[in-house]
Amino acid sequence: MDELAAYGGLFAVAFAAATILPMQSEAALAALLINGSFPTANLIAVASLGNVLGSVVNWVIGRGLERFRDRPLVPR
Repeated sequence: MDELAAYGGLFAVAFAAATILPMQSEAALAALLINGSFPTANLIAVASLGNVLGSVVNWVIGRGLERFRDRPLVPR
């Protein structure tokens, strides 16, 4: 269970850091790498997947906001 929690936590932090939330996934990745209990390739793969999926969320949000381009920011 500890392994799943470590990978899940790293994924969540990397995902959140790739969205508009101000987080640093590098610190979590570095801590797990220093721990030495997990394979480096697996940690990098999980962090990369979280970052990519977080970036996709940003892209989807940006595409959704495109429809508000010509509207005023404050309704009158």
